Amino acid sequence: MSLEELPKIEVTAGRPYPVFLGAPLEGLGEYLHSQMEGLEHILIITNHAVAELYEARLKQGLADYRVNLLTVPAGETEKSLERLSQLTTAALRCGADRHTLVIALGGGVIGDLAGFFASVFMRGIRLIQVPTTLLAQVDSSIGGKVAVNHPAGKNIIGAFYPPRAVWTDFTTLESLPWQEVENGLAESIKHALIADLELFDFFETQQAGLKQRDALLWREMVTRSSLVKVRIVSQDEREQGIRALLNLGHSFGHALETKMNYRGVTHGQGVSIGLVAAAYLANAKGLTTMDEVERIKNLLNTFGLPTEITLQEPDPQVLLQLMQADKKNQGGRKILILPQGIGRAVIAKDCTDSEILAAWKQVIK
Repeated sequence: MSLEELPKIEVTAGRPYPVFLGAPLEGLGEYLHSQMEGLEHILIITNHAVAELYEARLKQGLADYRVNLLTVPAGETEKSLERLSQLTTAALRCGADRHTLVIALGGGVIGDLAGFFASVFMRGIRLIQVPTTLLAQVDSSIGGKVAVNHPAGKNIIGAFYPPRAVWTDFTTLESLPWQEVENGLAESIKHALIADLELFDFFETQQAGLKQRDALLWREMVTRSSLVKVRIVSQDEREQGIRALLNLGHSFGHALETKMNYRGVTHGQGVSIGLVAAAYLANAKGLTTMDEVERIKNLLNTFGLPTEITLQEPDPQVLLQLMQADKKNQGGRKILILPQGIGRAVIAKDCTDSEILAAWKQVIK
């Protein structure tokens, strides 16, 4: 398949860029030759496991370039200023300069970390996102948000830094452990909840085939979910309005991840529990029915995603305090995204601490 024939979605933001769907890793070099004159040096940033699986395939198309591979350990804790400093040192040793291209090869952690590195190294160098997990393909590689974490909260230090392209090879999903699949399913179900009732129906009716990893169903899921993200990001690149809807479940989920120091709960599990907490809160405010809350819980449970959590110190006050660091908050008020039925969501600026605590208590056991 030629470059012209590859399916793609255009993100029509401040600096437009394509999201290629079903693009083979081996073909990225051809795209770079057609789009980036004068490119000589490439830094591939990934983790060890992904490098073993996909480094050779990606490099097949990069023979004309000087390529260096920088690997970091896996895990959310790697999104740190310390790791950023180590990447900078390694990049300089490789002779990286302002004309270097960064290829972020991996899942959400790599996309965030490598993307943030590209945004600040020598005040910003070119970036291509090559997402290899379901989470990254349907969500984190699209939209230009890059970040590292801080003890006060997840993704506190970050930037809006869109890539030159997103290069999505569906075959990388074949090797994913189910826990990694769950991370992406949580985000994709979130997309359905906020903007696509038919996608939610698709999850309910095609759950058996999706769990069996039917390739055509997975392609449809990634494409439809990506379309939701692209439509919203194209309208609001810097999260001044409706892009905040994409954070449904994340205010709760990020607080949970921070409390547990990113261990013992994955991002997808945190988002899943967060979706349920947000649904309970929406029900208390008259935005959803209990039947809709149960429908959301049932779908998440069908795919093995949790809808509650057992904590050694089940104090919702601690989680409420951690929500203070949420980037959506304004003037001390907690701004939350809540589902309005299924297929729509709203930005809620009037949630009280007592209402949020009551929602936490519904999901903490």
